[in-house]
Amino acid sequence: MIKLLLLIDTMFYYDREVLKGIKSKADECPFKFSIHIESIENAEDILSQQWDYVIADFDKVDRFDVISQLTCHVLIYSSYRIENAPKSVSTVTNDNQYLSCLALGQFIQNDIQNVTFYMDPSEMNAGWAKERHLYFKQHASLLDLNYVSNLQNAVSTKQFPLGVYCASDRSARKLVDFCTRNKISIPGQVSIIGTDYDDAECYLSDVPLTSIYLDPYRLGKKCLQVLLKAKRFNKLLHEKYQPKNVLNENTTMVDSSQDEIVNNALYFLHNNFHTNIKVNHVVDFCKTSRKTLDKRFSANKGMTVHQYLSDLRISKSKKLLRSSSESIESIALQCGYPSQSYLYQVYKKLFDYTPCKYRQNLTIS
Repeated sequence: MIKLLLLIDTMFYYDREVLKGIKSKADECPFKFSIHIESIENAEDILSQQWDYVIADFDKVDRFDVISQLTCHVLIYSSYRIENAPKSVSTVTNDNQYLSCLALGQFIQNDIQNVTFYMDPSEMNAGWAKERHLYFKQHASLLDLNYVSNLQNAVSTKQFPLGVYCASDRSARKLVDFCTRNKISIPGQVSIIGTDYDDAECYLSDVPLTSIYLDPYRLGKKCLQVLLKAKRFNKLLHEKYQPKNVLNENTTMVDSSQDEIVNNALYFLHNNFHTNIKVNHVVDFCKTSRKTLDKRFSANKGMTVHQYLSDLRISKSKKLLRSSSESIESIALQCGYPSQSYLYQVYKKLFDYTPCKYRQNLTIS
């Protein structure tokens, strides 16, 4: 019998779901586990026993001293990047960069150019909230979206439609309350995406919340899977946990064409069009087949992934030709074309004029 110690707080729904995921993965194994749940206050008792494996929620900072003294196989999980973790443990952390990918993909799919991030004041010092904010702001800029730094100013000046990604469902619900009180249309003027798909917050919200479902059950399964793999290969592993999808409700534009695979594809295309990507790179990122991607993307956007990428590059090149004095060679490279001559060929084929002629006509007019 293998002794597995869990240092988690089952008073919370999230941790109970993590426990269920760990138990489910343990039941799939050919050997039997004896699962124990202990409070960190019982440190002396924990350290006096022999454990085969330990899984701990590292977001509880008081775990550190006990974990660093354990000599068995240990894995810690956290809702954000772990700094100064004990050197002898494996880790699983939420991929908050991927959360930004899902939210931004949703906003791009709904043709929303103005975006911002919101966190409730009670979350200002939370590491996971700050990390989500950082990634969302960085990637919004990379995608050439208009990141609005002041939410209230954006609302007062009516920078609509506005997409708001929230650190949690609590933040999303409070933003819904604010919009409702101020007669701001959801999702017509403001689209809102929360995080967690927290059933309590969703129940309290006047408008059903669109939210990124972190699925703690799957997280629990992954934690034990990574720990067992670390033991099998006799090395420490550090992996990220990616949520499954966005659950669309009434705080974003919802129709039958909304599709998380398309969201991911759009995010990847807008974030990488300037590099020499091909459709197979999009397929790999979306973790699907070429056939499935083409079918679902065409149904959603009315064109193939290849055509969308081509149109995106053309659109970006025209924007740079209009708004900058950079060389044609530089613009070609910034838009994913291998050379100036290649960009010339594309323009001649599509428009029967060159990039230089396009820029000259703008100057003349």
